[in-house]
Formats: sequence, structure tokens, C-alpha cells
Amino acid sequence: METTAEMMTSAFMKDGAVPEGMDLGIDMRTMQGAIDACSMCAQACTMCADAMGGMVGMGVCASRCASRCAACADVCMTTMRMMMRPAGMERTAMVAMLEACIAICAACMTECRTHADTSATRAMCADACEACDAACSAMLASMTADAA
Repeated sequence: METTAEMMTSAFMKDGAVPEGMDLGIDMRTMQGAIDACSMCAQACTMCADAMGGMVGMGVCASRCASRCAACADVCMTTMRMMMRPAGMERTAMVAMLEACIAICAACMTECRTHADTSATRAMCADACEACDAACSAMLASMTADAA
């Protein structure tokens, strides 16, 4: 199996049928994109936080970046783990988690983009945050469209 969506489909669906009580109207490919983007963002943010924490002479700027990146990594990882458990997914909680992930990714992206010209790590982190924001926004849009 190549993707998380394929693993979840094979684990939860017999003969392509969605188990009773589990039809959340979620497009598995959209969720796959969000899971992948959250994973990549968590990794990039962790590396950026580590790099900024080790910078000498950057003061408050590096400290703020490191803290924001660490928070973003935590939220992305938690959001990803929630998406990987669709059998226990509660729509209201998932919407709130996606909204939180979008918000912290936007804040982290802004912070890292401010100094991306001075650090390849910050540029990479900003790009990963932007991709995660877009993927989680797509996932959120698909969930709220289905609920309407």
C-alpha cells in the first residue's frame, strides 16, 4: 500500500462498503493530502525550532520563531493523528483541530517568512506551513461542504 488513504480504506472497508456509523463524508484523497502536509510541516517546524534555538546572538527574534515553530509542530502532529483515526472521528472536534492547525501554520509561516532570506531552514519551514495551511483548508472545506 502506498498511501495512508489506501491503508485506511483496506482496514475499515470490506468490499468498498463504509462501515455503519463511519460515513463522515470525507474524501480520503483530500484527507491524505492533509495528513501528508501535516507530517511534513511537523518535521520542518521541528527542524526550524531546533535551528533557531541554537542560534547565538539572534535574541528575541530567534526565540519567538523557535517557540512558534514548536507549537506548530505539536498542533500539526496532533491534527495528523486525529485524521488517522477516522473510526473515532468526531466532526466538531476535527473542524476545531483543522481551524487551529490553519491558524498556527499561518502564524508560523509569517514568522519564518520574515527572515527566510537569512536561513534556508526558515524558508523551508515557511513553505511547509503554507502547504499545510492549504491542505488543511481543503480538508476543512470538504467537511463543511458535506455538513451543509
